Amino acid sequence: MEVGICIAGGVNEFSHVDLSLLTEVGIGSLFVGCYENEMRWHAEEQAAFVRSAAAAGFEICVVPWGYGKVVDPDPAIESLYVDTNRGQLQIDSRGRRCAKACPNNPRFLEWFASNMRTTAWMLDAHGFLWDEPSFYFSRGTWACRCEYCKRLFYAAENYQMPHELNEHVRAFRRFSIVMFVLSAAAAVHSVDPRLYSLVLPSPTLDTSQDHKGTGDWSLLLDSPAVDGLALYVPWQERQADPAQAVRELHALGSRGQRNTNKPCHIWLPGSPRPQDRVTANLLAAHEAGVSRVVLTDYSTMFRAPSADRFVPLLRETISQVTQ
Repeated sequence: MEVGICIAGGVNEFSHVDLSLLTEVGIGSLFVGCYENEMRWHAEEQAAFVRSAAAAGFEICVVPWGYGKVVDPDPAIESLYVDTNRGQLQIDSRGRRCAKACPNNPRFLEWFASNMRTTAWMLDAHGFLWDEPSFYFSRGTWACRCEYCKRLFYAAENYQMPHELNEHVRAFRRFSIVMFVLSAAAAVHSVDPRLYSLVLPSPTLDTSQDHKGTGDWSLLLDSPAVDGLALYVPWQERQADPAQAVRELHALGSRGQRNTNKPCHIWLPGSPRPQDRVTANLLAAHEAGVSRVVLTDYSTMFRAPSADRFVPLLRETISQVTQ
């Protein structure tokens, strides 16, 4: 089993990352957050960190965050594109604009593809992770009902898009997300065809809850644009047993393969606190047959007050699971 770690927090976090410590602990890959607004003003700092990490022997996967808020795990991440392009935002089932660009809007797609080509050219990475590409959904209100989505839906289903989130609308949203990922992957492949693309669906332990467009993992895995999945284990949010949650998530990912044999990476949240059970969860993932685990994130794992006592135990556990 390979073990990686996510570097979040933006360019200010880079000066705190001890690459030699990560090598000593047994971390082999870095998933580096790349924020839309920071790339406008701090692209060289981002590129310098990625170059130094790649030179140190780490596999680098870039994680674009905040771009039109179509790929963003945290709604608090700012997007200048959203602030300045109100006409290209999603329209929900009540007719309101959402703070999220529409992945079917051709102007947004052109802008996003251009940014990803630039990012792929600047950063010496091995691949990209598309983190929760999604449509808006909250408390039964869903999007998108913009003119582009309604036209595409009519062309696919031969009737006007309804106001209820029926199965035809769900299928349309799933297909739209797959096409968005295909466009994103094509953009980075135009710079370097060796760059891989992973998708992190909306966190869940039940794929039937298809509210944001990524509930059908088999559809994502079937896409030639997707080289694998990254599955976040929401055991703390769901108050589930973490070891059982890891096993269930790995089994769900395996069932979605349809003989594609693409990797499903498990993302484990944690910190040095005993209640987060990081080392026990690593062992559980190893026993379940998980090929790669990504710990999230560097700040909570290595900059916590008790990190000095935790790091030796983490090093020993990683040594056990990577042998």
